Amino acid sequence: MACKMPPFNKLKMPKSSKVRFVVIKNPGIYGCFDEVEMEIHISRGSCGHFTTIFQTLLHEMVHLALYVRGDDDFDQHGPKFLRIKDVYSELYNFDPKAI
Repeated sequence: MACKMPPFNKLKMPKSSKVRFVVIKNPGIYGCFDEVEMEIHISRGSCGHFTTIFQTLLHEMVHLALYVRGDDDFDQHGPKFLRIKDVYSELYNFDPKAI
């Protein structure tokens, strides 16, 4: 569903059946994207509210989008990542400084 929402609806994204979503219990992280297993992990140890879950999902989807695009630095928070993150931060009224 999130792939049909801006800004991801304009990016090349894999079909949802190709990406596995995993809930983990690691209070040290909010989430992560595993490119080997094509998984997005969301931590129930750090994400207790819908807003935090949604922000974390969108964050990891940026990493996924950059990976699908073939960017070598998909796992970084560089200029390419920040451009996409800034779009969804403005659209959904999230703190643009929060990564």
